[in-house]
Amino acid sequence: MNETAAKFCEFDEFLAHYAPLTPYGREEKARGTFYSSPQELENIYDLTADFVAFSRNRAALPAVGATSSASGRNKAKADKLAWHLRHIPELPSDGPASGPAGLFLVHRFLSNFKAVARLLPAPLAKKLGFRWNCAELLTLLDRGAQSGAFHIADSFSPVLAKLRRAITDTDRHLSGLRAERLAGIRKRSGLDFGNLDFLVIAEDRARPLCESGCVFTEPYDAGRVTAKPIMTPAWLELSGERERLRAEEGKAEALACAELWAAVAGAGAELEACARAVELCDRAFARARMARELSLSRPELSPADSPIKVSGARFLPLERTLAGYDLPYTPLDFVFDKRLAVIHGSNMGGKTVVLKTVTLLQLAAQSGFFVPAKKYSAPVFAGLAAVWGDPDDKAEGLSAFGLEMEAFNRAWAAAGEPLLLVMDEFARTTNAAEASALISGVLGEAASNRHVHLMLATHFRAALPREAAALRMLGFDTAAFRKQYKGKTTAGLREKLKTINRFMRYGLAADKSGAGPADALNIAAILGVPARIIKAAERSMEEKNAGN
Repeated sequence: MNETAAKFCEFDEFLAHYAPLTPYGREEKARGTFYSSPQELENIYDLTADFVAFSRNRAALPAVGATSSASGRNKAKADKLAWHLRHIPELPSDGPASGPAGLFLVHRFLSNFKAVARLLPAPLAKKLGFRWNCAELLTLLDRGAQSGAFHIADSFSPVLAKLRRAITDTDRHLSGLRAERLAGIRKRSGLDFGNLDFLVIAEDRARPLCESGCVFTEPYDAGRVTAKPIMTPAWLELSGERERLRAEEGKAEALACAELWAAVAGAGAELEACARAVELCDRAFARARMARELSLSRPELSPADSPIKVSGARFLPLERTLAGYDLPYTPLDFVFDKRLAVIHGSNMGGKTVVLKTVTLLQLAAQSGFFVPAKKYSAPVFAGLAAVWGDPDDKAEGLSAFGLEMEAFNRAWAAAGEPLLLVMDEFARTTNAAEASALISGVLGEAASNRHVHLMLATHFRAALPREAAALRMLGFDTAAFRKQYKGKTTAGLREKLKTINRFMRYGLAADKSGAGPADALNIAAILGVPARIIKAAERSMEEKNAGN
């Protein structure tokens, strides 16, 4: 249900600006939570507002009596916050099975969590749940921290420390025996292995060396072999002892690792609380950055059946497109004071944009975001749905009309709870008479269901119930256009769009006349449809009007 609304209002473009820094925040983004609890939403808005204020403080000019260095410190603090959040890993889900690598992640998590807690203002840290109850565990794990990595240090186990000292001594003794043996081989054969494990020599040279017991060989290529030194019995015996010590070291490391994981498990509840605080912090911080980047404002949640109030609202994908054409964007200002709204208007006059704008605002608000408007006030709905002739909507055996009706059925199935339903050019795939009848039926059913807020944009006319407001786009200013252009046309799509945008009034008003839009021919002419066709269409309309 919400998925149709998200696709209709191009919500993914909005979400592209939402950039959590931690795995926990990114998982929440992927879930795409839709909130229907006003209290939950207000809590999220509060935290976002706290981080917006935090960001403003760091970016603002120094207060009277403050120094520029103080302002710089505020910015540095916020940058550090982002850095530490970015370096918080996800706690390992497989626990002890992840071994020392998992302990490294726990240590890194706690180190960065501690740093974030210190950077946050105390009241905000408290609201987020940053309580530092893992100091003892971090102190323990610090003993294994080494240059950004983690290892099972000697200090974790006396037995482990003793074994490693023995291995070090053994390595020293083995090195001496090896040097002594290689010196003897060099003296007898002239072969200098140095620090190499083998040499590649001619096969005929290797034969007498093998017979003398200096080296053993393995084939290398035609005429050559690899020669490796034959070590003394003392070296071989000591090497075996080293292998035994290494095996004991592995057992001692595993035991120490298990003990460390037991300490981690003992702090499991505290670590889970830390992870929740990290997610909450990351989400709010990311939402605040997004609010600053896109000039978003906090939504106002109103009681059920309240009007939807919109002021200075922007549909961001269109705003961005128009900016690319150097065209101005007209924000939406309107109060939808009835549960049902039927919008008529010109082709390219903005009906669909109105629906997309309100859908984007509502979906953003109920996803916990600030919204692209100066002010937005609306009730909280259990769901949002859009019926709009999705080109990707396919089902075997259904025509375009059948697909449209199936989309409506899926949306209407949610009408048992508070629902915001937007419908763009409903029943466009059938004839005008039946389309008007269908729209009339939908409006009647929606009027009798107080759960439903319906916004419908259409070219068709139908009788409206008293619960519905008849609205229209202000449309194309034909008089102003003809006065300026006097029959001239513009060249190039960019200039044509600029012309339409210049004379199209994108405002929304009450539709009291009941007359249909009459701008299509003007727009077709601007877009370059041949003049003969436009003239013929005008004559046809005149004849039809005369006949009526």
